[in-house]
Amino acid sequence: MINQNVLGTESIAKLLMKYSIPAIIGMIVNALYNIVDRVFIGHIPDVGSMAITGVGVTMPIMTVILAFGMLVGIGSAASMSIKLGQGNKKEAERIVGNATKLLIWLGIGLTVLGLLFLNPLLRSFGATDQTIVFAVFCKKKVQSIAAENTEYCHPVFFMLFLIRH
Repeated sequence: MINQNVLGTESIAKLLMKYSIPAIIGMIVNALYNIVDRVFIGHIPDVGSMAITGVGVTMPIMTVILAFGMLVGIGSAASMSIKLGQGNKKEAERIVGNATKLLIWLGIGLTVLGLLFLNPLLRSFGATDQTIVFAVFCKKKVQSIAAENTEYCHPVFFMLFLIRH
């Protein structure tokens, strides 16, 4: 049987390495993905520089979407961990259920707001008349992926935090 109290018995240095190394590797992989993606987009003949600008303009929107997923994931994981530590499994399960519902509603709400305010948002992040076409294309692609995968996008971050606890 796996030691259920590893966080209370292991040394801080060992726990820090055990939990931070996978997170660091994940961030490196994500950064490499973004770099390679931009290299390919930047090399599109005739429109590469405009296309890369369109992608760059949409990044703050993606960061906000990521932040909402992490907000619910980290907050609910902490609350769930406290309840499990107190031995209150029912309350921990209720927290997970409520967080899942919140993620679904946040996904729907962010998608609707994105659809309603797409052009003003992109313009506020620096899209010009020349780059708005690429930014709208990139944002609509992101929105279609997010709309098709709303049940996956935010919950992935949520579940990652729950799995750790």
